[in-house]
Amino acid sequence: MMNSRWNNSSTLLSVAAISALALSSCASEDMESEEDEAQPTATVTETVEAQSSETPESDSTEEAPTEAEPTEGPSSSSEADDEEGIYQAVAAVTQEYPDAVIMDLDTEGSAYEFTIFEAGSEWELDVDRESFEISNTQEDEIDADDQANADAVEIDFAEALRTAAEEGGGSPQQADLDEEDGTVTWEIELDNGSEVHVDVASGDVDRVDN
Repeated sequence: MMNSRWNNSSTLLSVAAISALALSSCASEDMESEEDEAQPTATVTETVEAQSSETPESDSTEEAPTEAEPTEGPSSSSEADDEEGIYQAVAAVTQEYPDAVIMDLDTEGSAYEFTIFEAGSEWELDVDRESFEISNTQEDEIDADDQANADAVEIDFAEALRTAAEEGGGSPQQADLDEEDGTVTWEIELDNGSEVHVDVASGDVDRVDN
């Protein structure tokens, strides 16, 4: 009886040992299988993270298109050049005829046209718009009223033009020496339609007609 119980016990221990080994083997295989299945997931994750990290770098290299800066229209530049040309033409006349009095100015022709009074005579002059050379000088007789108006002039003609431009807010286009109510003025027409009367003795603005 004792031997039979011992044999049974040994058999049970052997079965238990074999079962334990089998479970251990299965557990080991399951763990290896889980590790094998986990590896592709890690690889995919790394790949996705790598692609995600590269995307901003490629975007950062792209430069945003720059907008073209607005430029000034040619009209304002042309007007400024034309006004400057008028003063250069006046300077050319006063340099050539330092003792003359400018009686009128017209800028509408192909050249700047002046009428001046000098040494008892009236002269008509053309001044080239680009070279500012004086040509086509013609002498005319002057009447008593025009001579009296010329004798009343005490200020510089260019100064009168600048005064009119500042007062009327435009560029000089035409000017005439005239007398009204005992006051001799240069009547200066501007490109905005205003007409400014500048006293030839004081340089003050007598009035502005719009």
